[in-house]
Amino acid sequence: MDHRARKREIIANAIRLFARKGYNDVTFQDLADSCRIARTILYRYFKNKRQIFDAAIILAMQRIVQKHAEIMHAKLPSAVRLRQICTAVTATLFDNQEFLSVIVDYVLAMKRANHDMTRRIMMFTIGLKRILHTLLAGGVHRGEFRADANPDVYTDLLYAQFESAALRLTISGDGSMTDVLNRIDEILRSLERK
Repeated sequence: MDHRARKREIIANAIRLFARKGYNDVTFQDLADSCRIARTILYRYFKNKRQIFDAAIILAMQRIVQKHAEIMHAKLPSAVRLRQICTAVTATLFDNQEFLSVIVDYVLAMKRANHDMTRRIMMFTIGLKRILHTLLAGGVHRGEFRADANPDVYTDLLYAQFESAALRLTISGDGSMTDVLNRIDEILRSLERK
């Protein structure tokens, strides 16, 4: 038995189950049943439901980071790579709307239970912010963007678009990928040298 493949299969099944039922309504037995394995076998791979959920989030983040790494290392201007990163992140949000809803529900439940989620959220978001900031600072440094453009401010502006899209998708269920990308394009156009 390829244990890594089995673990990936468990995580993939868990993502679908969490997306369908929500974090709170999924039991460890549900997870085992969805994988067609005994609960005792599942315990060999994960200690509890939260560990599986964390692994699912980490797997999703690794896929995003891998996609971003390919864009970051491309021999393209910063403006082009920044637009590609923003498009990839936006597409990921829209492609994973159900799982995103589960993540938001989980974070809100943990906050209601007085668990401080700040560190955990930062752990998952700091990489994206660093990528945005690196591209922005590099673009300013190479003269691709306005010299007075503040990379810290623009990082926050772009990241706020992703947060806004995530909340719209999960809370109200509305949102258009085109609208999000249009707002991002406005921000990117404001960076252009005149």
